[in-house]
Amino acid sequence: MKKLFHLICVSGIAVLIGCQPEGKRSLHGGIPTASQQLDSLFQSHFEQDLFHGGVVITQYGERIYESYWGLADRSWGIPFDKEVKLDIASVNKSMIAALALKAVEEERLKLDDRIASLLSGFSYQGEFHADITLHHLLTHTAGLADYDGVAEALRQDNFLKFKRSRFTDAAYVDFISLLAPIGEPGEQFHYSNFAYHLLAIILADTYSKPFAELLKEKLTEPLGLRHTVSEGLNERLIPQLAQAYTHQASTGEWLENPFIDLSLSRRIFSTAADLSRWAQVMDNPGWLKAASLELIQQNHLSGISKDVSYGYGWVIFDKENKSKMGDLGIDTPYIIHGGSTDGYKALLININQGAYVISFLSNVGNRTNEMQLAQKITEILMKKP
Repeated sequence: MKKLFHLICVSGIAVLIGCQPEGKRSLHGGIPTASQQLDSLFQSHFEQDLFHGGVVITQYGERIYESYWGLADRSWGIPFDKEVKLDIASVNKSMIAALALKAVEEERLKLDDRIASLLSGFSYQGEFHADITLHHLLTHTAGLADYDGVAEALRQDNFLKFKRSRFTDAAYVDFISLLAPIGEPGEQFHYSNFAYHLLAIILADTYSKPFAELLKEKLTEPLGLRHTVSEGLNERLIPQLAQAYTHQASTGEWLENPFIDLSLSRRIFSTAADLSRWAQVMDNPGWLKAASLELIQQNHLSGISKDVSYGYGWVIFDKENKSKMGDLGIDTPYIIHGGSTDGYKALLININQGAYVISFLSNVGNRTNEMQLAQKITEILMKKP
């Protein structure tokens, strides 16, 4: 069953020009092309059950590698193809941040708006620091807790009770307001999923429509991302959605991940191809203005953190800014964001303003080491021996 299905779809493969790193020779005695090396890499990872999913790589907007490996649904033996969606996990932060900048451009919001004012229409028992702004939420400098700040009873079994809790927007604002802060706004970087969940709620409230509708109207339809959707109800079907799995090393079994309520965090589902197109938007003013794209891709943590460089929804790497998060070990500038949730893994990278865009999604949980895989991909693409 493990190797029952193996579907590869390669389209628009271009041979990369230049000297290739030392490696296995091709069938004709030459050095393997980048595409052949990438095939070997993903074949190896697939055979070890380290990757089941899809990958798309572009060079200056042209697709040079695309492939799909393994099973999207093990119960039915359904293989991956280019239209199968996966949870993009925290890669959704790049989209939520961009929607916030779109709202700023439309003069619906300002980056220095205080969230206490933005949430004034909600009733909550706790409090939010009076100085927290939209900018603080976008940069993880609001002083808000992350999942580790919830009550002990909700942390058990990998936060299972918490993940199965159903929230309305109002109930979720109330829940977050009661969490103990970790510091003052603007003083330190503390990665907070709750900050971005609040952003999604603020956006939905600002436009008076559910986040899923807002995402479709403002982002996916204008940009032609036909296979990117959000959903807030488990009862609704998401067409061609891959299941996510955890491998039990002791028994060799694959277990389908348990029920998780979709209302919790405005989850977004997409494909490797759609994510690749999304990353390329960061280099092309139009949907967003050039000034907004510059804000998204600049490090806002200067003077706050020496360990992390973060823009709005992206980790930033350039000559001046480095980060412990997302380090590919290359000197070329790039932006990156990954995601991991309940069996899904996602990674999106834009190297040197579209010189290469790497997008991949997998459904075998921690069997996929996304950063290690990305480093191997960039070694091939950047022709490093």
